[in-house]
Amino acid sequence: MKLTHYSLVSALGAAFLGTADAALSGCPKSLAIQLTNVLQAGQIEFPYGSCEKLSSDEYVAGIARFSTKDGSAWKVINAYHSLTGGVDIFSQFDGVIVKNSGGDSSINMNGFCNAWSSVGADQKFWSAQGSVFEKDYYNPSQSLAVQLGLKLSIAQAQLYDAAIAHGIGSSSDELVGMIDATNKAITADISGSSSNTLTISGYRVDELEWLKRFLVTRAKYRDVHGTKASIDSYTYMINNNEAAWGDKIYVLNDQGNEGDIDCNNSYVPYSTPDNNTGSSATPSSSSSSTDTDTTSVFNPYGDGDGDGDGDGDDDGDGDGDGDSEGNDSECYGYGANYYCGAGNSKLAYSFGLLSGLSALLAL
Repeated sequence: MKLTHYSLVSALGAAFLGTADAALSGCPKSLAIQLTNVLQAGQIEFPYGSCEKLSSDEYVAGIARFSTKDGSAWKVINAYHSLTGGVDIFSQFDGVIVKNSGGDSSINMNGFCNAWSSVGADQKFWSAQGSVFEKDYYNPSQSLAVQLGLKLSIAQAQLYDAAIAHGIGSSSDELVGMIDATNKAITADISGSSSNTLTISGYRVDELEWLKRFLVTRAKYRDVHGTKASIDSYTYMINNNEAAWGDKIYVLNDQGNEGDIDCNNSYVPYSTPDNNTGSSATPSSSSSSTDTDTTSVFNPYGDGDGDGDGDGDDDGDGDGDGDSEGNDSECYGYGANYYCGAGNSKLAYSFGLLSGLSALLAL
């Protein structure tokens, strides 16, 4: 699906595109959004119509995998109701929403994914998703980045990515909880070469070193959808000295394949190091500037000491990678360009053109 300048404004609203307090802005913000979409959905576009049944009482759907269990999907539906006058495809679930708010786990959700995907091309539905996305995911993640003092694009973007995958909350497997766990594990000054120093519990901590420790913390929850792909891609960027983003980043996609994302809004996969662009998939000094340390290779699936320098295995299978095998499950949507199935199961992959996003994000 190709999104025009008008459709993106309609879908996301001026407030999202021009968030005043967000740490990420302009091209780096565009890159962060595209990258998370690739890692979560296998495409650079927002998967507005995607929907997946996780259990008898939980569905996840849309651009942030909004959940019927945590209430975020209902927020989207209520926002959509406000744009349609309250009578639309989701009116059949109004009673379900009331029951769900009361903690009723026996609610009847039949037809939910069919309803969600049927309005996946409706710009009012895009706007409804965009309003919840902005308020509950993007803005909070970037407020946390500002509070921490993060300056590097890679660190700011990682908090956004983690918010989409895990949610913002304070539980151990949510963004605030993982930040707290990372900070509590810091008991001394940590030097580095990123040129930005954070103050964590009174200690002076190099920003890139903090990010590495955050990824080690997040690696404990890598079975969460899109998380292992994110950790692998961000580790790839750290080890290739891509901390401060320019107009292009070199990444691993959701399948672990090399490629690049640029502010012309396209993901370009690589079959060989010099395919498509005539240059290596490894970032060059002209594509991204950074002061990061290249003397050692960072591995977030480490030896258990919190610095990610080892090669240990923590999922008990002895393979050293902590992978989990996916289970097939129900999914629907328009087109074939979105994630389908739990774990690592997927149906189709497409990397299309998201027209005009970088220009809009600069407004």
